[in-house]
Amino acid sequence: MMYFMNYILNYIINNNMKTVLITGCSGLVGVHLVQQSLDNGYKVIGVDIRKSIDLPIDNPNFIFAFRNLAQDGEVEKLFKQYEPDAVFNCFGIKGSPLKAKNEPVDFLYPSFKINTEVINQCAKNNIWLVFVSSVGVYAPAEKFEEDSVWKTLPSEADWFPSWSKRMGEILLEAYKVQYDYTRWAIIRPANIFGEYDNFDGNGTVIASQCKKIFEAENEIEAWGDGTPIRDFVYAGDVADAILHLYEWRMHTTINFGSGEEISIKSMIEQLIKISGKNIYIKWDTSKPNGDLRRQMDTTKQKEIGLLPKLGFNEALKLTYNHYIKNAIK
Repeated sequence: MMYFMNYILNYIINNNMKTVLITGCSGLVGVHLVQQSLDNGYKVIGVDIRKSIDLPIDNPNFIFAFRNLAQDGEVEKLFKQYEPDAVFNCFGIKGSPLKAKNEPVDFLYPSFKINTEVINQCAKNNIWLVFVSSVGVYAPAEKFEEDSVWKTLPSEADWFPSWSKRMGEILLEAYKVQYDYTRWAIIRPANIFGEYDNFDGNGTVIASQCKKIFEAENEIEAWGDGTPIRDFVYAGDVADAILHLYEWRMHTTINFGSGEEISIKSMIEQLIKISGKNIYIKWDTSKPNGDLRRQMDTTKQKEIGLLPKLGFNEALKLTYNHYIKNAIK
């Protein structure tokens, strides 16, 4: 009798679970978002062209869908098969700035095609969508304010990657104007880092420094002079913010920054401290610094309580320790 009652209870719970579909589920934010969504009681459909070993494949409420969404009709098939209640679009093309500059079609074509059809399916089926944009949509400035994007053009360094996100944002605005589709939020994270980054040397600046420091004996080389200021946000905090925007049903476009000013120099020094090594940093000032300051305006975040929860140093420690644990295997 007790078994039967438990079966009925589990049946009721599982059949009332909302289904969230997460594109780019094997990525830097995606892995965190899958786990947090499961923890929050959702059934999760994770979509990617690769399966991360960190995905919770044994969880009965998680389904991994191997899909190349750039193929004709794949996005529509996916929506028809799983009928999600919400979509968290973390899809993005992997690659260095050099790849984006030299192979812009390979970078932009799948981005335009996939983002366009994901947005179209969400609008057509009136599904909630959180669209993950990027700090790259902004023009160079001391501080990035949400309303400034469409008054400017992106920087030359971010030209192609920026338009891959800008076009998704403007398409959502177009669906709002023509079809009154407002069941969406746009989040623009700052410079994301975390455990599930690409650590082969072609990933983010923090991931690249983790690899350098781990492999170094006495010295590492770094570009510029270390003075540029960046806004670093932990991938787990980005995932948390995405979930909150959906659960609060917030129709908005919002930055996701840390509210902290971190120099490249202080970031590298902190990583070296975490490593426990005695390493000298050789600054190559013949190489460019990049933009001197890239900082998010967090005014809007503060108003709704959407600031990161984990401190920078603690997140940096998690990232480095995760890397060395897997590098040693």
